[in-house]
Amino acid sequence: MRVFSKKDQEGGEEKAAQKKKAKELKVLDSKSSQNLSIFLGSNRLPYEEIKNVILEVNEKVLTENMVQSLLKLLPEQEQLSVLSELKDEYEDLAESEQFGVVISSVKKLKPRLSAILFRLQFEEQVNNVKPDVVAVTAACEELVQSENFSQLLQIILLVGNFMNAGSRNAKAFGFSISYLCKLRDTKSADQKQTLLHFLADLCQESYPNIMHFPDELIHLEKASRVSAETLQKNLDQMGKQIKSLEKDIETFPPPQSENDKFVEKMTISFTVL
Repeated sequence: MRVFSKKDQEGGEEKAAQKKKAKELKVLDSKSSQNLSIFLGSNRLPYEEIKNVILEVNEKVLTENMVQSLLKLLPEQEQLSVLSELKDEYEDLAESEQFGVVISSVKKLKPRLSAILFRLQFEEQVNNVKPDVVAVTAACEELVQSENFSQLLQIILLVGNFMNAGSRNAKAFGFSISYLCKLRDTKSADQKQTLLHFLADLCQESYPNIMHFPDELIHLEKASRVSAETLQKNLDQMGKQIKSLEKDIETFPPPQSENDKFVEKMTISFTVL
């Protein structure tokens, strides 16, 4: 059994203290460092490999969750710039700051990651809006192509001109589609019948084929459940992201190495449908 002298113990404590001191954080705060270390531990990839999969836009390794975590946990650009100056002290840095040194060499890191995240999410975004776009587009085409619905609109215009005879609205060539919503609010003099009921009776008696126009509008019910405001908002957001990506690609610096495939991989056609 070996007996450690006081000198040995002091020497061991001194080495431990030096090791601890060597790993003290120089740039990052403790919480940011801890969160970044947890992320790095969960992925278990060498820092250089993480750097390369970002440069290569390697979608076999880069997952949506991984890119989101990087965007959330990466040090700010100012901190990365400071870390990039500590290459000569690499072995003395904590693991999180060593990662910062490696990853700081990637030009336009966060814009690059944001664009990659959009690419990874794009197919899901398309799949989310596509059913609504298809339903609304199909319903609009059916309305335009429906002969019975077209005849119904002609009758409504004819009745409207008859009712407005002698006024400035007489002999109109058309009407706003929003006028259809007012048919049930326009009532007869005795208040017993609406214009909508009058038109229904007229068509049923004199133009029975027109009553089958709903059969020509297969997608109308589904389209009526689509929120035009939400759909337009989603499409506008996707459009802005695509334009932003196109602008980034135009101003992106030349490839920093043979592994840098960002512009090559991201110069693609984002087509919604």
